Parts: sequence; structure tokens; C-alpha cells
Amino acid sequence: MNRISQSLDRIADLILSPAARKSVEHNLVNLALGLFLLHLLLFLIHEAGWLPFPMPESLFGHPLHVLYTPFSAILVAEVYLLVYHLPSSFARSMGKQLEIVSLIEIRSVFRDLSVLQQETEANSIIWPWNDPFFPHIVGAVLLGAALVAFYRILPRRMARLEDQELARFIRFKRHVAAMLGIALAGIAAWSFGHWMLDMVDHARGGTAVPLDPNAIFYHDFFTVLIFVDVILLVTSLRYLSDFGLILRNSGFVVATIILRLSFGMEGWGAVAHEVLAAMLALVLLLLQAGLQWGHRRFGPEPEDNS
Repeated sequence: MNRISQSLDRIADLILSPAARKSVEHNLVNLALGLFLLHLLLFLIHEAGWLPFPMPESLFGHPLHVLYTPFSAILVAEVYLLVYHLPSSFARSMGKQLEIVSLIEIRSVFRDLSVLQQETEANSIIWPWNDPFFPHIVGAVLLGAALVAFYRILPRRMARLEDQELARFIRFKRHVAAMLGIALAGIAAWSFGHWMLDMVDHARGGTAVPLDPNAIFYHDFFTVLIFVDVILLVTSLRYLSDFGLILRNSGFVVATIILRLSFGMEGWGAVAHEVLAAMLALVLLLLQAGLQWGHRRFGPEPEDNS
């Protein structure tokens, strides 16, 4: 057991250090630029008819589809930052979840804008609120507004590392984050491999339609994240006596479940669930702040000696 703890400590030091964060962000920015140029080059070759096999319309049917690729690398950076912040702040990890979903909505706009462009070229009049991209824009804006309020209300507490019990809990959260990082790498490899196999089958003339990476990776990642949040919530009950924190963290788990459900939906249904999760997280922060204010204002409840 001690060997496992030491191994998790080494993995956590490797992937959760400030130097690792800077390296990951730098490399992912370069990767986003490289993938953008590669996708653009392949699109031009595809348009020239020089490819010996067909490419899926979802990625090569319109120039705007090229913008989909760099956003994928940016989303990977956001997922990493979620894992990075998990040991230090349950609430900041919740904020990162909302950031990831808002970026997914923005990325989906590029996919649906290409449909609008094609319909416009066909001389059909489309009002923005009737177009498929409109729910994604509304969702991204509402999530962004909720995040502004969320980070504004989020208290900035310094962890009391001198407290032995709290230090032990933080070490446990680092171990969980290290395991989540390993799971993240595994899910990403499996999702990319599955997607590539569908691409190859499609190029060979198969009937399978290449899967949207969102349909696999984020669906599975948020499922794992729900279990991680529950583990952290149950474990935190041993160290926390503040009802406001317990209520907040319990509600954050529910918000994560709602976000997970949104990945199986389209259009306004998905947006409604995403905004509901954001509003729930925001209200829980306000309730925690109100409970803390009441505790400071009126003091702890008197003991019942009857």
C-alpha cells in the first residue's frame, strides 16, 4: 500500500506541478496551431480531388470545419486544468467543468455555421433563432455569464497546510487527481483510436459514419468524474464539519451529473441542462456564503444541555 502511495505521489508531482502545467499549456498551443495547419492542408488537398479515398463531410465538407480542430486541442488543455485544480479546490474544479462545456458549445457553433453558409448559398432565408447554431451561442453566453458570477463569489481560502488532517486530505486528493490523469489518458487514447478506426472504415467505403469525438470522450470522462467527485465528497466528510461546504460539494456532484446528461442531448435540451447545472453551482456558492455570514454574525448554536 505504501508503494502505491509513493507511486501516486510521483505521478502527482509529475503531472500536477506548476512546471508541468506550463509545459502542457505551451505544448498544447503548439499542437493546436499544428493541427489547424494540417487540417487546412488536408482540406485543400481534398478540395483539389487529390486524395484517393473519400473523407467525411463532417470534417471536410466546408472550410469552417477546419476551425473545429484547434478548439479540440484547447479543450484538452481545459480538461488537464480541471485535473490540475482538483486537489486544491473542489469549487475551482467545478468551474473548470463549466468552462469545458462552454468551449464545447463555442466549438459546435463552427460546425453549425457551415450548415448556415450552405443554406444561405442556396438562397434560403434563415433567421438566427431558427438556425442550429443559435442554441450553442446562447448556451456559451449564459455559461460565460454564470462563470463570471461564479468566480466573483468564489471565496479565496488559503489551505491550512499546518493542519495534519487537512494535509492528509490534500495528499489523498492529489492521489485521486493522479489516477484521474491516468484515466484521462486512457479514455483519450481509446476515444481517438475508436474514431480513427471509424475514419478508416469510412475511407474504405464502409457504411459507418465517423463518430463525433464529443460523443465518446466527454461522455466517458464526465462519467468517471462523477465517481471521482463522489469519492472526494464522502472522504471530505471525515475532515469537514462546515455544513455550508458539505452542502456545496454535494450540490456540485449533482451539477456534474446534470452536465453529464447534457452530452446525450442536442439543441435547447442540452443548453437547458447546462444552464441548470451552472445556476445550481452558482446558487450553492451563494448559500455557502450566506451560511458563513450567518455563522459569523450570530455565532455557533448553543449546546443543548437538557
